[in-house]
Amino acid sequence: MKKIVLFLVLVVAAFQVTAQSATSIHSKGIEGCYNDYIIAFTERGASPVTDGQHDVVISVIHQGRSECYFGKATVKGGKLQRPVLIQKDDMSFVPMSSMFRSLDPEWLEKQDKNTYDEVNDGMSTVFLTQDKYEIRLFFYTFIHPSQRANRKAPPADVLLKK
Repeated sequence: MKKIVLFLVLVVAAFQVTAQSATSIHSKGIEGCYNDYIIAFTERGASPVTDGQHDVVISVIHQGRSECYFGKATVKGGKLQRPVLIQKDDMSFVPMSSMFRSLDPEWLEKQDKNTYDEVNDGMSTVFLTQDKYEIRLFFYTFIHPSQRANRKAPPADVLLKK
């Protein structure tokens, strides 16, 4: 009996840790577009991002508010390459570094240098800039399609009219 209870406690704890890590950034009460993208990518998943330049949505979070922009990013060997380009109103692209200061050195020091630039489940890591902007890229062309819902039947008295 004790083993069963211990097993159940461990399973519940594992689910809570998984749920917290998947929702940690958008549980901060971020307003704007970020929540819709992170929820869609978390629920639907994405195919592995192939090598090459791809269209992306760039989510920029600052002071609890997010804005999303179109851009282009290059991936090589599953890792994000610099520069990331952001699209302007005239449809041109410029390096994001022209808009945001470089990555926060304290944040960068805490990252695993071998994995912080990996692209997983169609998303980049959340990067922190020196001016405290949080940036995440969504490779939207790799997201899995929405699951089709089952069509519900009406109550029997409606469907089986005499």
